[in-house]
Amino acid sequence: MRWRSDAGGPERVGWWLFALALALVLVTTLSVYLGWAVFGLFLYYVVRPVARRLRQRGVSPGLSAALSLGLIVFPFVVVLGVFVVFVLGELAAIEATDVERVIEALFPGLAVEAIPTSQEQLYVFVDTLRSEPTVVTLVALARGFVGTFTAQAYNAFLTFVFAFFLVRDERRLGEWFRTTVAEDGTDLVVYLRAVDRGLSSVYFGYTLTIIVIALVATVIYNLLNLIAPPGLAIPHAILLGVATGLISVVPLFGRSLLYGSVVLYLAITAFRSDPRALWFPVVFYVVMGILFDNVIRTYVRPYLSGRLFHTGLIMFAYLLGPVVFGWYGIFLGPFILVITVQFLQVQFPKLHSA
Repeated sequence: MRWRSDAGGPERVGWWLFALALALVLVTTLSVYLGWAVFGLFLYYVVRPVARRLRQRGVSPGLSAALSLGLIVFPFVVVLGVFVVFVLGELAAIEATDVERVIEALFPGLAVEAIPTSQEQLYVFVDTLRSEPTVVTLVALARGFVGTFTAQAYNAFLTFVFAFFLVRDERRLGEWFRTTVAEDGTDLVVYLRAVDRGLSSVYFGYTLTIIVIALVATVIYNLLNLIAPPGLAIPHAILLGVATGLISVVPLFGRSLLYGSVVLYLAITAFRSDPRALWFPVVFYVVMGILFDNVIRTYVRPYLSGRLFHTGLIMFAYLLGPVVFGWYGIFLGPFILVITVQFLQVQFPKLHSA
């Protein structure tokens, strides 16, 4: 290890106590930004393969990081943000109090009362703006709303900056770590490399697969609704798209169970209203259960997802993460899974046999 010190005895113990106190201060201070830091780590693993290919073609590290984030991740995050807004809109359409509970659960500390979520609040907002359509009125009405999201926009900016420096300076950070902290071949380096492979598989693989499936499934559901017979549209297409992405982590029968439930609902609705419309449930199953599912199994999942971890562990990490930690649990849950499983596989046998 490179961090040997000439100090011994009480002085060495004092330095370790200082290091522990410093770590506690840093953890306490930065705990508010834990979710954004994990999200930035996810962006780094998504961008890294593209940035490395650009560097192999002679592009500078700074430019490759900027191009990767600007041309790939930034549009992706914007689309994802719009998608989340539509999801919350559909929840609000079901019941206004539902979306408030969801926002409070996913974004703890957010001033939900400043956001017009009910029909009455939206009516007052629009009617006031219609009666006095001035900039002063708009600023007064939107002050709480803008203030609520300004801090989140700043956090998002910090996340992009964090991901940018990780992508640009990954080689320098690796060289500094191997020179200052631990040499190649040590247990710490072997373990961290295993964690790196695991995070690359989970973040670039499973998480990206879930998001891609959710976005594409939402588009297909809305396109199917364009040809749906009257009264037979797929209900809450955006929420159903999100459910399709999340249920993809359930092994073997996840999406099939969802498709079967939708087909059963559409078939019963068609049978009660107009049996001639039974063709639509059949079309839905052909498009989603056969064509779309085969594309996911044959091309999307093998290309994006690795096979380093048991599917059941991945399922629990994604399903329990948001419930325990909030919105960033979809990134923090898999992170905890990776560092735990890799410790048990790489380092624990050495400790057990020592």
